Amino acid sequence: MRHLLILLLIGCVGIFSCKNSSKENMSLQVDTYDFENLDYPEENIQVPDSFQVEFKEKFFAPWLLKPEALLANIDSIQGKNLSYLNKYLNDDEWYGENKKQHKKWQREEIVTNANTESFPDFIKKGIITKHTSVRRIPTIKPGFDVYSKAGEGFPFDYFQETAIWANTPVLILHTSKDKQWCYAITPYYKGWIAMHDVAIVNQDFIEQWLTGNYCLPLSDKLNLQNSNSNYAINAKIGMVLPYKEISDNANKVSVFYTNTDENQNAKILKAEVDKNTVAFDDYTFNENGLKKLISNVIGRPYGWGGNLENRDCSSMIRDLLSTYRIWLPRDSKDQINAGRKYKLQGTAQEKIQLIKEKGIPFLTILRKDRHNMLYVGVNSKGEPLILHSIWSLKTFYSNKELAELLKNYPIEGIHQDKEGKLHSRHIIAETVITTVNIGSDNPKITHPLIEELYAMANILED
Repeated sequence: MRHLLILLLIGCVGIFSCKNSSKENMSLQVDTYDFENLDYPEENIQVPDSFQVEFKEKFFAPWLLKPEALLANIDSIQGKNLSYLNKYLNDDEWYGENKKQHKKWQREEIVTNANTESFPDFIKKGIITKHTSVRRIPTIKPGFDVYSKAGEGFPFDYFQETAIWANTPVLILHTSKDKQWCYAITPYYKGWIAMHDVAIVNQDFIEQWLTGNYCLPLSDKLNLQNSNSNYAINAKIGMVLPYKEISDNANKVSVFYTNTDENQNAKILKAEVDKNTVAFDDYTFNENGLKKLISNVIGRPYGWGGNLENRDCSSMIRDLLSTYRIWLPRDSKDQINAGRKYKLQGTAQEKIQLIKEKGIPFLTILRKDRHNMLYVGVNSKGEPLILHSIWSLKTFYSNKELAELLKNYPIEGIHQDKEGKLHSRHIIAETVITTVNIGSDNPKITHPLIEELYAMANILED
């Protein structure tokens, strides 16, 4: 047994350090590009006023639409229905943070607490008071696939629908037995939200909140503090802040956020912030405006479904363009249907040519299965550049002896396919700027990115 483990460790060093008989082929280099050197638009790109109207209507839909109408159409709203709990209850293939399967009693506890038989039992309008998550089931405990499978395990918690920023309006429909979770409709998804992150609002609150004047933060570091409160939060790019001008200070504005009283009712807090830290309705879509935004997302850790308040591919694009009041769906598969859609087919060169001919830098989404990218121009070689939040690139390795050992001694992040090849991932795990050709020069990449691109969408085109 000891000798087997030693052999296994030797094999692992060969894989992870890329030291093999073919060292040159095993190495993998992904070139990234500085956001400062992109070819930004010199003149302002005008976002139609209709986009601003649509943005506000969709963002505030949980308040503006009648609860009866939302309930009647709940199946069409993105997110899992309550019936998903039955799927969870009867599925043994969910793995937790301890890398072990969820036990039957654990699943029964969660489903029983959901109390779906009484749905809907608590129809109230609310607002998110702190950055939180929309979950498929009422628990913070993760649901991972088999850890040993390449590309699974952390951070891919499949119970996580999306992060949702403070100040987001919601319609609460139902509460769990222990009153710690609510099932709610948000502007992006329906799902379970921790009740301590939600405040209940009445019509007076809504009328105060719907000022018609909103700004959005230009970074995730904008601290919102109120001198009369011990509660403060950092704003997030994509977070909607009502504001009012300050009569005696032209360089600052008052922005509003929320907390709760002892009865879970919302109360409004006010913070003064510098005007140059937020984007107003006329925020410029040009080099200065885009650089400021991109500098604040580049290099940020990848976050599947907004895990740990980080962003995945679609939430990064959504939050970035929300700054310009451009409404995008949360799901990557839905985003590609926003605007005018083009098919990317044929050879890699044919795809590249179409991207360069039809793509609009910073306003075109490129799509491969389960991943979206924002086209941001070309490099000096004429290769399209993309801004994207990416977890990894698929890789494969062949080693018969190690493959046999892995059957009995699995290593997280490596699995064997039917042909005996070992599959893993080259981890990037942050927002970067690359070309569409990443992976093309290394035979160990399963599919170079350009091969998997199949669609693009120009957001401002009908």
